[in-house]
Amino acid sequence: MRAIVAKPQGLNTMAFISWTQAVDTLKLLPQGGPACCNISVTNLCNATCDFCGYAKNKNNVTKDNRAFIDADLAIKSFDILYRKGIRYLTFSGGEPLLHPQLFVMATAAAQRGMRVAVVTNGSTLTPSNIEKIIESSVRTVFISIDSPNAQAHEKNRGLPGVFDRIRDAIAALRAADIRTIASVTINRLIDDFDALAATLKELGFETVTFTYPKTALSSTSLVYSEDSRLIDFTPDELVERLRKVRSMKNDQTQLGILNPKAALEEMIRHVKRERELFPCVGGSNYFFMDWNFNIFRCDYWFEPICKVWDFADVVPIKDGCTQCMSVCYRDASALMGFPIALGETITHLRRGRIREAGKILFSQTARASAKALWQEWRTVNRLAQTGR
Repeated sequence: MRAIVAKPQGLNTMAFISWTQAVDTLKLLPQGGPACCNISVTNLCNATCDFCGYAKNKNNVTKDNRAFIDADLAIKSFDILYRKGIRYLTFSGGEPLLHPQLFVMATAAAQRGMRVAVVTNGSTLTPSNIEKIIESSVRTVFISIDSPNAQAHEKNRGLPGVFDRIRDAIAALRAADIRTIASVTINRLIDDFDALAATLKELGFETVTFTYPKTALSSTSLVYSEDSRLIDFTPDELVERLRKVRSMKNDQTQLGILNPKAALEEMIRHVKRERELFPCVGGSNYFFMDWNFNIFRCDYWFEPICKVWDFADVVPIKDGCTQCMSVCYRDASALMGFPIALGETITHLRRGRIREAGKILFSQTARASAKALWQEWRTVNRLAQTGR
């Protein structure tokens, strides 16, 4: 467990958090700054989302193969993750709130100095669970929304009345200073993005992140669907929707959008099969761990890097991959590119490799990422307060 640092006299709690985060970030700069890990704590879900393989009516998860991550072992693994520079954990599933020891794990991760987020469909945000979220030091709750229309959302999810539960939960969580963020998969239930923004604000959201549709994954993650009509877009249709999100990004006066503009433009290039600017940070500064403690470079990849118990000796993977549209990894790549380049520059300078240092620091990727960081300062600040 990370040693407890005494709070300097004269600093209030929030200032102390910022100060310690800043010091820690500087220490991690040679490896590209703080890293992130998404942890799927269960493959069980109580919803019926058409565009997700975890849906309980698709029978991919049965009584014979349902799984919950072992909480005691998970807590031990957090020490390894922390030593590898991971400071942001996001618990997902399936539906993570179905894990009976989720909050025990969240508390343990927070005690080790990691910022914790949870992704949920909102159905289990009962008063009891809300209180547990607050007590467990979860900093951010991502809540899935599929449509500006409550009936359409609830029909897709198979969760009657969940809109009202989400509205009540947001009010309670915000009162406790817990950040709530709408997680919206781009899908055909959204035919009016302005109406979506109005609905999100009415529910109480101040921030949204758009998830790019997934039609294939090769890891153990089931957050995709090969045959859902809701995400069966032609390239032109998907580009049109990405451009609509980008246009919303240009006006964030009332609703903040976490997706960086540079990442949205990168995904447009990806769909159009044009040359991309940002090699994915999956495998170097962002990882995925499943309920069997397999560490993957991302949720798209077909084989694990290793078990978490062997993670300490793993060399970062930097092979320029741009194969998928997994939002966490691809969005982060646009913002992490410059810090990673800066870390590599420091390493080269320490070894006297001035020319190599200059090539990396002034590369097109580093320059584009630096520009993105400058443009996205508000977004970066929001992300620093989440577990994403």
